[in-house]
Amino acid sequence: MVFLSALGSMASITLLCAVGYLVSRAGWVSRDTEIFIPKLVTVVAIPPFLFGQVVTHFKHDQFLELIRNTLVPLGSILATFALALAAAWIFRVDRRHRLLFASAASVSNTLFIGIPVNEALFGGPAITYVILYFFGNTFFFWTIGNWCLAREGQHKDRRLTKRELLSRIVSPPLRGLLAGIAVVLLDLPVPDNLLKSCVLLGSLTTPLALLYIGISLERIDWKHISIGRDALLFLLMRLAVAPCLLLGCLWLLPLERLASQVFVIQSSLPCMANMALFAAYYGADKEFASIAVATSTLLAMLTVPAWMAAISSAGL
Repeated sequence: MVFLSALGSMASITLLCAVGYLVSRAGWVSRDTEIFIPKLVTVVAIPPFLFGQVVTHFKHDQFLELIRNTLVPLGSILATFALALAAAWIFRVDRRHRLLFASAASVSNTLFIGIPVNEALFGGPAITYVILYFFGNTFFFWTIGNWCLAREGQHKDRRLTKRELLSRIVSPPLRGLLAGIAVVLLDLPVPDNLLKSCVLLGSLTTPLALLYIGISLERIDWKHISIGRDALLFLLMRLAVAPCLLLGCLWLLPLERLASQVFVIQSSLPCMANMALFAAYYGADKEFASIAVATSTLLAMLTVPAWMAAISSAGL
């Protein structure tokens, strides 16, 4: 019953992705529009959304507990990376994308897919824990993940400078998050009109993010997508092993039920879409990165409800 309910929630998400796919298929989405939508979501919609969520749902005396909670997703991401590196060596993953394989298996699409999925499954209160997972996920991607892509890339001259790397770590969404934390810690009053504006801008996040996922899937040249052994091993690591390691971290550091559920679902999501973008930027194996993003995004429509059913039956 839980599986069917979760599948129903995923169906509504899939429909919005399908609209984006069809709109792109009809030729309505230019290359400029394809670039504009994620920029609009990342720079305009998500920062006020996160700011409003933090100011509304976080309390001054909660922050030590929230910092403790962040250790769970960060620990599971690092454990997944270490295990993925070991698996890449044991199963002789192609040397051209071993580091890409490990980093892609470790990080998930916490915002573009994470926000819509967790809102659909758990409601608004889940966003607090989505934010915490996002923090650990972002820190890993722009440090270890970025290093992995640069190390395997052929464009050695394109490695990010320290200033560029810092600007990407402290991204617009993270700035919105940190601004909200500062307001709460300093007990600063926030005008109702400002919060309402944040809510209105934030409401753009889910529909635009899902439309963009659909557009991205339509732009993939599926005729040249071949799922080999390395891709299958990646899917196993990203959609099955990563959530299991998260559960192991929860066994070591138990959290409240909603936090545990959100973290498990976040860990079961497809890999970051940025993986394909930066693989191309660095001259790494962009074909494998594209396969990883596309296949994990599609398969997650089934595996996320399965994980929801599993954690519910386990009483988590």
